[in-house]
Amino acid sequence: TGVKNVYALQKIAVEETRLGIPLIFGFDVIHGYKTISPIPLGESASWDIEAIEKSARIAAEEAAAAGLNWTFAPMVDIYRDARWGRVMEGAGEDTYLGSVIATARVKGFQGNDLSDFSTIAACAKHFAGYAFAEAGRDYNTVDISNTTLHNVILPPFKAAAEAGVATFMNSFSELDGIPATASGYLQNTLLKGQWDYRGLVVSDWDSIGEMQDHGFSADLSNAASQAINAGNDIDMEATAYIRHLAELVESGAVAESVVDNAV
Repeated sequence: TGVKNVYALQKIAVEETRLGIPLIFGFDVIHGYKTISPIPLGESASWDIEAIEKSARIAAEEAAAAGLNWTFAPMVDIYRDARWGRVMEGAGEDTYLGSVIATARVKGFQGNDLSDFSTIAACAKHFAGYAFAEAGRDYNTVDISNTTLHNVILPPFKAAAEAGVATFMNSFSELDGIPATASGYLQNTLLKGQWDYRGLVVSDWDSIGEMQDHGFSADLSNAASQAINAGNDIDMEATAYIRHLAELVESGAVAESVVDNAV
């Protein structure tokens, strides 16, 4: 972080690499960058939507001034188990309030035009069901009904999508026995299909690699093919795509058009 560091690295990326593709600098700007606001749950308890949007706007201006382009916020998960350790990061248990706050925070971070240098791209997370992990244990299995999924969990995500959120992040957890990172239903059928979402989907931190821990992927190469074919565009941290995508395309396990779509 910091303009000096960002500029130095961006100069290398644009001027000294084969394709000259600029880097995107992302950071967890959750409830403030330099000026710290109440935690998101505290903000939501105020029911002051204007103040919540302003909080995100201030955070965006400060983060953008430091050279950042992207925040991994807002977390729009609805949760109803106080044992879950990340309750502080969202808007609470009510779907309607959570949807209104999701919209406000996206607007605060992104403004009306992402080409404005004072804005940063937002990221709606964690798609989907993350906060309904059994016994409130992070990364655990999620086993819920379609009624709960569509009427409780998904509306804040749809609100974020309709507000123009630039990115989505999928979830560490599994849903119906399938890790969200490899869920073609969530990412392709629902998000990019029924909702006609045109932004990108990023994995959570090593969630592609952790599909092996779920017992879903045989190895990292298998996880890479499962994730990208399901609609996961960017691999955060697992290095699965860097290591294996080229060979997966060459073998026919992943169509080149799928990679083109992610790009």
